[in-house]
Amino acid sequence: MGLTFIKQLFRFVGLMAVVGVYSFSYAATDVQLYNERVVISQNANQKEQNDAIRQAFERVLARVTGQQETLQNASVRQQLDSGSKYLTSFRFEPSDEFFTNILGEKVATKAMILEFDENSVNSLLVRSGLPVWGSRRPEILVWIADRSAGPDNIPGESESSELADTLEAEAQLRGLPYLLPIMDLTDTLNIKFGDLYGLFSADIESASARYQADSVLAGRIDKNGNAYQADWLVLFKGERIRVPTVQGSLNEVVAAGLAAVSGRLSAQYAYVLDPSSVDNLQVQVLNVPDAVTFARIEGYLESVNLISQLTLSSLSGGNVTFNVQVSGDQMQLVDSLELDGKLVPVPELTLEEQLDSMLVYRWVAN
Repeated sequence: MGLTFIKQLFRFVGLMAVVGVYSFSYAATDVQLYNERVVISQNANQKEQNDAIRQAFERVLARVTGQQETLQNASVRQQLDSGSKYLTSFRFEPSDEFFTNILGEKVATKAMILEFDENSVNSLLVRSGLPVWGSRRPEILVWIADRSAGPDNIPGESESSELADTLEAEAQLRGLPYLLPIMDLTDTLNIKFGDLYGLFSADIESASARYQADSVLAGRIDKNGNAYQADWLVLFKGERIRVPTVQGSLNEVVAAGLAAVSGRLSAQYAYVLDPSSVDNLQVQVLNVPDAVTFARIEGYLESVNLISQLTLSSLSGGNVTFNVQVSGDQMQLVDSLELDGKLVPVPELTLEEQLDSMLVYRWVAN
């Protein structure tokens, strides 16, 4: 082995250490859906407090369904002024924010902390024929080509800017867990600003592969005077969804992109929990080693929003079979379990296995 080859080898290894040949695996994330915080004036009257409760209730309803159109539903609209009856608790906390009144004077504020009852809210949505999207939600990888504030920039996870703050606030409002790229040397080599600005899906998908994110939201943002303009692209399960150009404030153009990806994910993972529409299935988990693992599997399945009833059917040779009653259909349950990644499907080889009502899995969670 020559000295030149050895030098090249060490140079290659050093480059790999700098570039970081890493991949990231992002599972679903639990998000808070039923709590809200609204800032009101320190001396707010009863009407102002009622308005704040309505505002919070509207946010919760839209967040639980993942669809802003929820607020246009006739049954829901009838309840918007009755948000207080869906509350389990509320309290006031100090706030360091200030309002400005019509005289230009600063007005002290306080925060209303509201907790809405999950069962009551979900029941309203079910009665209204609207979907319920559980608190376990997929993470969204967000790429943005930003030309709104100086030099061309792709915000990374350590970004500190008005755009980053706006993205965080709007995503939290919608109950959307997201991540920005780390923008290390690998990312800068994998995608150029021009490719992202052009929303070239093949380049974005290639750069996103290392993150293994469930969905991707890519956008470009410009600014003309005081107005922002944005175009967005949603990548999900092989689909490429373009969002019409939107203009307005920074909050409005960011919200448009998040609304698009939220709507698509809601269509995939939110379910109309119709008690009259029930599917009876079996879920079998192979090679369960002990009682502790069995308890974890059972507890997990009981927590799945779509499962309305779970009973043990059989336990044989380490294989556990559950009878499962689902408020929906088999494919919806498959999507829900895939999202969490705790149960990995075992390939069913024969046509008979594929057509039966038994889903076979392996437990891979700790």
